[in-house]
Amino acid sequence: MLNIGLIGNTKNLEPHVKRIQKNPKINIIGKSSVGINPQLNSFHFSIPEFNRIELIERADIILMDNSSLLPFNLLCDIVKKSKHIFTTEYLKLTIEECTQLVKLTNESGSVFQVCNPYYFTSPIQWMKDNVTLPVYIDISHFTSEMSNDSLYPLLMMLLGTTGASPRKISAITFHSKQTNSDFYNVRLEFNDASVVNLNYGRFEPLNEFKIKAYSPGKFVTLNFNTKAFYSNNNPINLSRYNSANEFDTFIETIVNKSLTTSSIEDYLIVLSAANKINKKINQFTVQ
Repeated sequence: MLNIGLIGNTKNLEPHVKRIQKNPKINIIGKSSVGINPQLNSFHFSIPEFNRIELIERADIILMDNSSLLPFNLLCDIVKKSKHIFTTEYLKLTIEECTQLVKLTNESGSVFQVCNPYYFTSPIQWMKDNVTLPVYIDISHFTSEMSNDSLYPLLMMLLGTTGASPRKISAITFHSKQTNSDFYNVRLEFNDASVVNLNYGRFEPLNEFKIKAYSPGKFVTLNFNTKAFYSNNNPINLSRYNSANEFDTFIETIVNKSLTTSSIEDYLIVLSAANKINKKINQFTVQ
């Protein structure tokens, strides 16, 4: 059985912990809380509180969000001690810091997995297995609220299909005060001639997540709002593709010593691409 320690905001981690508690291979030994949860529920009371150093020493696995603000040297120490890490949010790292973590992870044998919520859904798993390269992918992802991290899960998802960092990136953005909306367009071009056209942003009250993919012999449309998934105008049979629990996949990777999905190395690729995208976008936002 693997011992897990929780570091972060209790409210943020609670939904993940409820799923983890169903995994018979996991023993939650304690938490190091960040912030104050005004409603001290059974989750808060049932898991003992530790200081971070002690919790890290006792645990085999650290589950953390982005509120913990661990000093970078402490994060490195966790990896050096061959502890495993799962982040439920995207860590604020520089390219240099992330590169160092990749190096330490390879040296220590730690499994360092970053959240990738869209990738583990049934339609994306189907597309990974059934869409060949080169591919043209058109994505529309709009919500009424958008965070600074909105780009990261989309880029993490794409790695499973495109499988490499883009060779060319272009981006444009528009902001409308009248509608209080933000529109972003990102175009990613890859060495195998694959292209991703990504439209995302904030439009009230629009909530849309659609993917169209064109590849040799395939025309795929995935509508995550209506749950309508088609290939060549025929409904896709997803019976073989149950949506996977990210954390369960993480545990299986540790137990079976298999290749890490959504690793810190993958995150380095995404972080590098996101930095290039944001630099291009900032050209339009500078007053």
